[in-house]
Amino acid sequence: MGLDSNACRLLLLAKRQGAEFSRTLCLGRLNLGLSRTMMKRALREFDIFNGESQMDRIFSDPNGFFEPFLKELGATITDSVDATDYEGATHTVDLNEGLPQSMQGQYDAVIDGGTLEHVFNFPVALKGAMETVKEGGRMYIMTQCNNAMGHGFYQFSPELYHRVFSPENGFAVEQMFIAEGSFGKVPWHSVADPKEIRRRVELVNDVQTYLLVIARRVASVPIFATWPQQSDYSLAWQEGTPDANFKPIIESKFDLRDYLPQSFKRLVRLARLLLRPRFAAPCYHPVEPTALERNPPSVGT
Repeated sequence: MGLDSNACRLLLLAKRQGAEFSRTLCLGRLNLGLSRTMMKRALREFDIFNGESQMDRIFSDPNGFFEPFLKELGATITDSVDATDYEGATHTVDLNEGLPQSMQGQYDAVIDGGTLEHVFNFPVALKGAMETVKEGGRMYIMTQCNNAMGHGFYQFSPELYHRVFSPENGFAVEQMFIAEGSFGKVPWHSVADPKEIRRRVELVNDVQTYLLVIARRVASVPIFATWPQQSDYSLAWQEGTPDANFKPIIESKFDLRDYLPQSFKRLVRLARLLLRPRFAAPCYHPVEPTALERNPPSVGT
């Protein structure tokens, strides 16, 4: 697992906004998946570049691991956890079985740089990681969300993390972004909470796409004491109304799509993909990371 430009930019944004990294835990032994040029560009973007000696420190690990970059963010303890010791993680634990109780509440920052998508028992692994965050600390998620089938076991939606990092679990989403591609200064869009806008936040595109999440632990409460539920279904149950996304099939209705050749339908889909805005309001809003306020409010507040 490695951190690309998007992941490093997310952590630099958090550092610029005052986040604490003194005690950091990485899920997996993470490496740097970007060049010196890309790293220098990211540091300059957030006004944290301090010269070539800083670059030498960041890229000082002969195996390309991530810990020197964490130290530039202020980390004094840089732990990592993995299922085996083949990359030298400081803790050998199978995330499928959770994390030891001795690690709970110990870390200012817990970083998932694309590890949880490879863990079969995802709810247990996520719960264990969340439990290691101390109150006031943050969890950082950088993960595949679209067009990466086969990369890992899973791809994840904004709905999932909005429901997981909720007050019921003692967390609040501070910021959530979506980004197409992983190299260079790619545009970011903020991602709305489906519960707040009362509609599903979906995406149809043709580019490998990433979800970037910063969530803060606001209270030490039992995690998943009640299971997260998809917000539109919860609303339908609460109001006693049918799911608005379901449309019954009317047998007598003529549908031209039943008779069009597949080649024509593919052309129509391509045209819609090219012409339809991918990141339209109210689900998405373009953001300039360096213009974001220093102490952002939690999403939905």
